Amino acid sequence: MKQIILTGSASGFGLKAVKTLALKGHTVYATMRNVNGANAEVAKELKDWARAQKVNVEVVELDVTNTASVNNAVAEIAKKSGGRIDVLINNAGISYYGLGEALSMEQTEQMYQVNTLGPERTMKAVLPYMHAQKEGLIINIASVQSRNHIPSLSTYNGTKAAIDAASVGYHYELKSSGIDVAIIQPGAYQTTDITNKGLKAKNEAVEVHYGADALDFKRALIQYFVPTPESGDPQEVADAMLKLVEQPKGERPIWTIVGGGPMAEKFEAINQSIKDIVDFNVSILPQIFPA
Repeated sequence: MKQIILTGSASGFGLKAVKTLALKGHTVYATMRNVNGANAEVAKELKDWARAQKVNVEVVELDVTNTASVNNAVAEIAKKSGGRIDVLINNAGISYYGLGEALSMEQTEQMYQVNTLGPERTMKAVLPYMHAQKEGLIINIASVQSRNHIPSLSTYNGTKAAIDAASVGYHYELKSSGIDVAIIQPGAYQTTDITNKGLKAKNEAVEVHYGADALDFKRALIQYFVPTPESGDPQEVADAMLKLVEQPKGERPIWTIVGGGPMAEKFEAINQSIKDIVDFNVSILPQIFPA
């Protein structure tokens, strides 16, 4: 059974994944911000659930936007795990639906801090342990929006495209070290709390400068994220995490699309094209410039 660190465990995909992985016998370090504050209730409920189910879940304070918090949390987890970290799942994320210009610069920075730089911090914190073991798995939760660059998600798209691209590089850099890097690209799951926990733009007054096309699309997109009986089940994303955790080392795909909708085949085709390009470069450059 594996020692697993999971960020963003207080709600949504993360909370479902903690329970899914723990029920399969893995030890899960459920990390979140404000364990003794805003998330105190969910932290207590998760601990109570773990005791009732007789599974191994440890709730740990971790803020992915703070390097000291990340390093302290990983060090604390390593002490509890005997120095072993088998899996890191970078799930913490923040959303925003609306015009990119309406976000303040501080809000834009916040989104990149959580969605892009946060995974970079946690990867750098756990990799020394994985190198010592000569194995490990990192799963980064990107989004189909890393491929589907629609308006009213411009900043979110950028953050997810960035971590997706970085993860591809890490995948190739680390595989000969015995460490797998995999990406999950979820589609829209309206029944999670991603909408009501998203950023509220500070500069919405700029909308007066925009035409009906942009504002109508924003309105339609927000309506699209209202839950309905047909909304997808976010358990699918937790199940995809479990499948990657339990797949054999070296056999995990770079990308896993979950709930991609009618455009899923096109997203798969983009992923395959990127893989073909990277595979070509990885094979040809050492031949052109031999050691």
